[in-house]
Amino acid sequence: MTSIRRGTLTLPTSLWGPSNPLPNIFGSGDIHAPSGFEDAGDDLDGEGVDERSSRGQTAMPYLDQDGYLATEEPEEHETVLLENEYLTATFLPGLGGRLWSLVDRASGRELLHQNEAIRFRNLALRNAWFAGGVEWNIGMIGHSPFTSSPVHTAALSGPDGEVGLRFYEYERIRNVTFRVDAWLPESSSELLIRSTISNDSPNATPMYWWSNMAVPQHQETRVLAPAASAWRYGQERVLSTVPVPTVDGLDITWPARTRNTVDYFFDTAGARMPWIAAVDGTGFGVVQASTENLPGRKLFVWGQDPGGRHWQEWVSGSGSYCEIQAGLARTQLEYLRMPAETEWSWVEAYGALQLDVAAQSDDWAVASGAVATNLNDRNLLTRLEDLRDRDQSGELLVEVIPGGSGWGAVENELRHHDGRNPIDPERTPFPADAVGPDEVYWLRLLAGEPATAELDPLQPPRSYQIDPRWVPLLKQRDDWLALLHLGVIAAAEGSFAEAGLLWQASVDRTPNPWALRNLGALAADRGNTADAVPFYLAAHKLAPSLLPLTRELLTVLHRDGRAAQTLSVIESLPGDQRNDGRVLLAEARAALATGDFDRCRSILDRDLVVLDLREGDALLSDVWAEYQAALGSSEPLPPRYDFRM
Repeated sequence: MTSIRRGTLTLPTSLWGPSNPLPNIFGSGDIHAPSGFEDAGDDLDGEGVDERSSRGQTAMPYLDQDGYLATEEPEEHETVLLENEYLTATFLPGLGGRLWSLVDRASGRELLHQNEAIRFRNLALRNAWFAGGVEWNIGMIGHSPFTSSPVHTAALSGPDGEVGLRFYEYERIRNVTFRVDAWLPESSSELLIRSTISNDSPNATPMYWWSNMAVPQHQETRVLAPAASAWRYGQERVLSTVPVPTVDGLDITWPARTRNTVDYFFDTAGARMPWIAAVDGTGFGVVQASTENLPGRKLFVWGQDPGGRHWQEWVSGSGSYCEIQAGLARTQLEYLRMPAETEWSWVEAYGALQLDVAAQSDDWAVASGAVATNLNDRNLLTRLEDLRDRDQSGELLVEVIPGGSGWGAVENELRHHDGRNPIDPERTPFPADAVGPDEVYWLRLLAGEPATAELDPLQPPRSYQIDPRWVPLLKQRDDWLALLHLGVIAAAEGSFAEAGLLWQASVDRTPNPWALRNLGALAADRGNTADAVPFYLAAHKLAPSLLPLTRELLTVLHRDGRAAQTLSVIESLPGDQRNDGRVLLAEARAALATGDFDRCRSILDRDLVVLDLREGDALLSDVWAEYQAALGSSEPLPPRYDFRM
């Protein structure tokens, strides 16, 4: 019999510091840059592909989660478990509904890679990301806005009384609702995941989805998929077509043999049930398969060069892993166009796989064919399609477990104000009691209530919106905060000149660090760092204790070549900011620029940690190279600073 139960899991977890109240207006630059994928406009299953890349993408209105610390302490995380005689699946509703563990009960073996800690690092759209398990990524290219946040959770009852789980949220970039349903039928040796995206708005929207699986990587680990070719995306940051399995004399399906960090997107065109598997030297491992409307399959490896190995240690500690993934599009450099008033559903299966020696065969057709035969013997495709096509009206929510955000409730109030129907309350109920301090301002705006404590210009806004539906409501107010929000919405629409005028009007109404910072960020983005500096200095004077603002100020001072002024600002900072990794790095660069090589070296000789180093950022190795060039020296890069990819 399948059971469902709640529990807890205690893991070392990065401590959270203060959150970042500064909206990420211009994006942080995802590592997946424009690809040159010339045929991205081709139809895929009848849906056009949107060729927009991730250049300049921003996670607004979500705020960055960059306040985590290097310190890790044991933390108790809530779990929800599904279990039958074959599998035990453990989910983390407080961390995006991630499938953290999938245990094959017959062997007692874990099928997924699990981190030794919940160790936040800067790889997600909102910065904070952690490795391990299976995460669900929606909306924008990259790791989901929800990957390190709670989502709504509910227990499900199917039409025949079977039990399941639902994780769901309202996604504010695309204005869609998504849900991830987990089913583990009594007779099933596979966990079935049905994901659904509902765009019930009158507007089409770009859409993205990738299910990201971390799997153990050993010397004998092999990844298999039904493909004869793939698109490679490596350090050149351009997609190129390569054969599978051998590329430049190397069999790429053995992750431990790959030297450099790289993505391989397998071309599964024509597969009615696309799949991907990772098996060890005995032929045992995990397999993931899906209905044909989730065709994308990817292998990601950190590689074996020093930078790749360091990155893996940085995010995961001592355990090696690679990622196998499944997505709506062929690659992660594309969006699909999701029409208005449309719902998409697909079903994935996750389970154990045991193959014979065929899994290790040098003959790719033999090795991949062994997996295909195994899956066909399970009659899996029929079960996947039956669940995808099942009438969901026969499924009932029997218990909603509190924990998600209040933004779905706010959206329902906005729809009520505009005379529209709410989000489907039967399948994705968003209770009013989920509303917290982040959402209160917007409900007061809808109710016509005056802003109160929010109008203190030295207190940062708790949240932002980017949807133009808020513009008429904000225009009814004539205070600095409404003008600030109108500017953010204009910036999100790409109207930066209008945004600048609104932020200046906000400052003119009431001097506030938030609009001043935005004006500085706007000038810096245009390359006018000399104009940006006064705005940042004025903002910093009003909010000197805000570390994210200090970091941005030091960056723009460096870009404008003001090394002496950088050092002066740093010397005025309180002790807790002086010891921040990015502040120390700014000090080292400024000392180098002023010729104080000893001061620079004293910082580089420390165990300098820039905790939120962005994936693909060569900042540390660049500073070391600049220092060596200034000295005319050639000391090798210390391994702790080698994040080169």
